[in-house]
Amino acid sequence: MEKILQLIDEKLQTLREAAEFTGQSSFPKDEATARKAVNQLMSGDPEASIIKAMGKFGDANKAKAWVKKIGPDTVVDRILAVGNKIPTQGLAKKDMPFLPGPPDAKGDPKDVEDALTAGGKYNVDFKEAIAPPAKNTLTPGSPEAKDYMASGTKDGKPADDDITVKIPSAVSAADAKPTQTNILLAKALSMAIGGIEGGDIDAWISTDGKILDGHHRWAATMLNNPSATLGAAGAIDMDAMGGTTTALKHLTAIGNALGNKTKTAESTEPVKENLQETKRWQKLAGIIK
Repeated sequence: MEKILQLIDEKLQTLREAAEFTGQSSFPKDEATARKAVNQLMSGDPEASIIKAMGKFGDANKAKAWVKKIGPDTVVDRILAVGNKIPTQGLAKKDMPFLPGPPDAKGDPKDVEDALTAGGKYNVDFKEAIAPPAKNTLTPGSPEAKDYMASGTKDGKPADDDITVKIPSAVSAADAKPTQTNILLAKALSMAIGGIEGGDIDAWISTDGKILDGHHRWAATMLNNPSATLGAAGAIDMDAMGGTTTALKHLTAIGNALGNKTKTAESTEPVKENLQETKRWQKLAGIIK
């Protein structure tokens, strides 16, 4: 019996040393690394680096059961599907607009639609390639914010700043396109093992499926059920605004003018971005009510 236990311990040690994952490890794009992660999940070893990377949310027994339920090869394939969708050059969360829609945002999604369509209270001038204000410089009700939110009515072309905005909107996980590069493997696995599948990402998307936030819910859904639907606050035709980069700058300014500064803090620990986000994630994962 002692020899058997020693062999088991040696096998577990080999798995630990095969690949060291941390809370900051992104999704791999190569099969070897993906399979090492799955092998660690299947080991049932609480000391495996992928389990430890999940922090207090790591549960070796639940992880093993989850992989068995889905199938090891399928989990490998789905990890690779996420990894290969992540852009090599993308945007950090601190550079993403924060628009009305999520519970902690100010304003109404209809305000965004009003700003991007002709008529109404607002109309932003984005067709003339006017540079949007710098990030987080507009404050609600200020003369600068009022001028910017009505700039489309002052260019002599009151009907040209008009694009497609759909409120609300949705996209399947498989059809969604991430725009961030920092999508953490351990965080997404924690959420997937906790049962996250589809649901509302509490964010906006583009009309061609680019997601602006909620990337870990998307990744967790890809791991559990790629065909599941992700709900969004709305969808915007960002190509009609001059492309993704220009559109995001204008959307950031619109969010600022409505009272929402960008979320500049970056995650430094697995499944922790700030106290509010941690509690929100725990509720989604069923850890707390």
